[in-house]
Amino acid sequence: MEMKFLFPHRYRLIGWILALPSAALAILAFYHDFGFPFLYYTSGPWNPGFQDAYFLFNLTYHNFTGDIALILLMVGLLMVAFSRERVEDERTIRLRLESLLWAFYVNSALVLLAIILCYGTMFLAVMVYNMVSTLVIFIGRYHWVMFSERQHLKSEAV
Repeated sequence: MEMKFLFPHRYRLIGWILALPSAALAILAFYHDFGFPFLYYTSGPWNPGFQDAYFLFNLTYHNFTGDIALILLMVGLLMVAFSRERVEDERTIRLRLESLLWAFYVNSALVLLAIILCYGTMFLAVMVYNMVSTLVIFIGRYHWVMFSERQHLKSEAV
């Protein structure tokens, strides 16, 4: 069985290059109010509020640094998660699908706990993390399982 919708293997490195700095930038943007000056949007006196009434939920001032960081983080994590292995075989496909299902179950359990335990802005913060948590859980689980399989095969060969 061939997986048709995977990225080429070289996209994994590109994904890591995108994801790691974007994660750091997102943390800086959300927890330390960091923002690049050229990404500020301000509706100034040349643009009265009437014309701006329906643009981005009546936004009058916003910095898009956090938004761009999250977009780049998502794209990078997608490339890391769904790029081919050098040798893609039936075992790899099975481990990938099992890890994806496992990540979906764990993430659903975490969302259920958040619904029960978190309220207000804390719940919104958890939902922001939820945008990338499935991919992060999948990547961690898949690479751990692949590492364990390789170690098991090496120990059998010796």
